[in-house]
Amino acid sequence: MIMMITVISIILSILSVPLAAGGEMKPDDMAPVRGGCFQMGDIFRDVPSSEKPVHEVCVDDFYLSKYEVTLGQFREFVNETGYRTEAEAQDGCHSWVGDGFEEKVKDHSWQKTGFPQGEDEPVVCVSWNDVNAYITWLNGKTGKKYRLPTEAEWEYSARSRGKAYQYSWGEGEPAGNVADESAQRELGNLKIWEGYNDGHSYTAPVGSYRPNVLGIHDLSGNVYEWVQDWQEDDYYARSPKENPRGPAQGTYKLMRGGAWDLQPDTARTTSRYWNIPGARAVCIGFRLAHPMR
Repeated sequence: MIMMITVISIILSILSVPLAAGGEMKPDDMAPVRGGCFQMGDIFRDVPSSEKPVHEVCVDDFYLSKYEVTLGQFREFVNETGYRTEAEAQDGCHSWVGDGFEEKVKDHSWQKTGFPQGEDEPVVCVSWNDVNAYITWLNGKTGKKYRLPTEAEWEYSARSRGKAYQYSWGEGEPAGNVADESAQRELGNLKIWEGYNDGHSYTAPVGSYRPNVLGIHDLSGNVYEWVQDWQEDDYYARSPKENPRGPAQGTYKLMRGGAWDLQPDTARTTSRYWNIPGARAVCIGFRLAHPMR
């Protein structure tokens, strides 16, 4: 009887370990994204933009974090390493200063954003360079291979494996943290989603809204998310079909997803924004990807 219980316990413990395809252990809080091909870019509007031309892209299987990296997770990194973000080491973070206006505030950083944040809300005021310092630390600590998603992986995931979804929540009413009536009451002059109140004037705890089809939260709204790629004006016109990773070099790094304080149009799944790798603002954060194999 004891032996039977032991055997059953071992079997249950094996079954409880999350395995990826090929038997590899699944990283924590990661959604598996089965690869495939899709039409990348703005398939919804016939207007010239950086989201054109629409082009076919295929991506391999990968994992994408269900949630944006939180203030508490970033704090663990800083506590262990003593790392100072570029906002802290240099001249602050772009923040709201009143009635819809924003500018760089010298003493603002991931620790002081100008609005209250809980440990389960997305970290903000982190530059692309800060993010990569975090990833280097995390990989050293865990022995895993976390990275930023590519722009193609991000859009493929936000559109639930390339579906014709203009926002990550799919069809129907919005289900995310975008510039809304509550943000307008706090900040004044904002272009908002009229008639919509998402319940959070600033950032929201990760996972507050329903996930997309893949089980991933906040791909439209909450915070802009850094991705791996450099930006180049004509890249969409010459992008490789298989696993594009952006230009080899550039001046600006790309972000996706819109944010809690920005007009709803920026939260579209095809919308693109870019800035220098050292940029930081109260609307910019990140999430992690991980290879499937």
